[in-house]
Amino acid sequence: MLATIACGKKGPPLLPFVRIPAASEVTEARRVGNSVYVTVSVPTADVDGATPASVATIEVYAVTAETAPSPGLGFPLLTETLVATIPVARAADPSDRSGTVVPDPKTGALQGQSVTILDSLTPEKLAPTVLPAPRARGGRPPASIPEPETSQAPQALRRYYIAVPFSRDRRRSGPPSTVMEVPLMFVPDKVPALNAEMKGHAIELTWAPAGGLIGWLLDRPLPPEVPLSKPPVGASPQATAKPSTSTSPTTGPTLYNVYREVAPDPLALQRRPAAASSWEERPATPINPQPIAELSFSDDVPFDDRLRCYQIRAVRGTGAQQVESEPSETVCKVPVDLDPPAKVTGLSVTEEGGAITLRWEPNGEEDLGGYIVLRREVGSDTLQKLTLEPLTKTSYTDSSVMSGRMYIYVVQAVDNRIPLPNVSDPEETPTITAR
Repeated sequence: MLATIACGKKGPPLLPFVRIPAASEVTEARRVGNSVYVTVSVPTADVDGATPASVATIEVYAVTAETAPSPGLGFPLLTETLVATIPVARAADPSDRSGTVVPDPKTGALQGQSVTILDSLTPEKLAPTVLPAPRARGGRPPASIPEPETSQAPQALRRYYIAVPFSRDRRRSGPPSTVMEVPLMFVPDKVPALNAEMKGHAIELTWAPAGGLIGWLLDRPLPPEVPLSKPPVGASPQATAKPSTSTSPTTGPTLYNVYREVAPDPLALQRRPAAASSWEERPATPINPQPIAELSFSDDVPFDDRLRCYQIRAVRGTGAQQVESEPSETVCKVPVDLDPPAKVTGLSVTEEGGAITLRWEPNGEEDLGGYIVLRREVGSDTLQKLTLEPLTKTSYTDSSVMSGRMYIYVVQAVDNRIPLPNVSDPEETPTITAR
């Protein structure tokens, strides 16, 4: 037994345990004017499925070219193509059972989070890049490269994005993401003029079409032509129009997005805004769910006296190929309620046991704040306010009258505008004598 226990045999050497993060996908690339907002997902596991992921940074690269590069061979991961580096907060190691490592969002993005970075399209970035030719197996170039056909139309210029995660251990790179492309050959014209008017409870926005009237007319679809029963004289019977097969992402009419900024509420408790991360951008979101074709937009707003500023961007394309123009000029409006309630109706006054009682019909305004009652003696022009706060009921009894004196009462409706309510025209009672 002792011999058996003491006997040991050295096995083959084990491969070192290597942790490599899984791919970090580019989920969206949205172009707004000469800015591209690229959204990247932070992996939560390694390539072998172990969690959390051993990821320290994510690097986003981009090239401008006419053809899509290959993530493995044709995409040059060079310093000049690096757009942004996203730090990732350190997570607990699988061997750490104490739970002392808590990811800190101040140090980087959290695993499972989506981060948006900004790529500003400078003239240098808009210039096409000559991509390296893919190499065959064994490192040898392909036997022959076909010459491009001169009859073919040139490819549309695009910008291609890819994300690569890097591990914390020795900065090992994980698998690259799929390539996300953004068209560069066309940006809609800027909306030339924007107007805002207050109409009731809404701010009505109207604007001139992008590209002017001619551009607007060219965007309108033409009515279908009625085919002739007989071809015109001299026309070939085989000559038929072919439908357009263009797959340009900017085809279709020009649509529009509406953007709005609202001033903070001066009466609300102001919270300190969270500090924006240096590696993350937050693009503005339009207030319309989908781009609109009309040249007008109505925004229902409350009468809160808060400044509202608007911008319009023209939109072409759909989905990942959508491109927005530079913003229009900013137009601001303060929604102020200047409409007073209607004049009180059905006002009556009676003397009852040494007191005078007033009754009237209720008003129907949605923003009605109540009613105020004032009084003056006959021969005096000074009105005395009898109600400290607006009344919610439609009657009032004045018990402070003096016997033998004659009074005239005034009732006015007020709304709930802050700080100064709107007041209706006064409704006056006939003269009544207190007993």
